Amino acid sequence: MTTIERAHDPVEPPRAPRGSLGRAWVAIALIPVFFVVAIAAGEGTISGLGYPVGGDYPWWVSLLSDLAAVVVVLVPCVAAMIFGAKAKRAGARRALIPIIIGAVVGMAWLVLTLVSEIGPVR
Repeated sequence: MTTIERAHDPVEPPRAPRGSLGRAWVAIALIPVFFVVAIAAGEGTISGLGYPVGGDYPWWVSLLSDLAAVVVVLVPCVAAMIFGAKAKRAGARRALIPIIIGAVVGMAWLVLTLVSEIGPVR
């Protein structure tokens, strides 16, 4: 069976990229939810280590809490990029939109986290 015959096979229709594209958009929609969860994870890490949130604590506590928050936020961003890329490979040109949104939001979170920890540059 050739590719052309398979593309029009009534028994098994070709898989549309809608599934992956839909999952990419769901991942984008979940980014704000994961922001809240990331803040809770970061502050929970600080509290779990026995330090007061907003108080003074060692650099490694800050590193662990930031790492926890970044990992949580990057989950939907990376998922949007993976599912978007899968949909794009399947032929959905508009899948580029969730790929870009996931990449920009993920990079912005990383940059803002680094800038907030490094502090003002003088």
